[in-house]
Amino acid sequence: MVSQRDDQAVPSFSLRKICPYLIFSAVVVFGSFMGLGILRLYSFRLECRLNSINSQIESFQAQQISLKQNLSALLSPGRVYGYSKKQLGMTYASNVKTLRLDGPLLADGAPAVNSGGEAARKESEGWFYFFLEKAMAGE
Repeated sequence: MVSQRDDQAVPSFSLRKICPYLIFSAVVVFGSFMGLGILRLYSFRLECRLNSINSQIESFQAQQISLKQNLSALLSPGRVYGYSKKQLGMTYASNVKTLRLDGPLLADGAPAVNSGGEAARKESEGWFYFFLEKAMAGE
């Protein structure tokens, strides 16, 4: 009978020794599969966001093409001429004349000297003088 007890004790002793390793490996395998599942769900979420962003890009590109077509239609010379003639009552002027003045552009301005005096005069009149000079140049 002694031999039977020794035979039974050896397998149970080795099972107790292996059991923590089996449990640990089962937990690791379970954790790995859970991690892979979570990564798969996250990849689905990212793919959905990517698809929505791509559809927004496509719709914005289509909208941009439509706006460019509308702009080119509105800026065509025939359209501008037709609109000005029909809506604004403008007609072609046959007696256009150009008037040129030989004197300075400003009534109180003295003739400009090409030295540093002109730059100092512009600075003293302020930043608005730049726009005023451009507006007065065509008159």
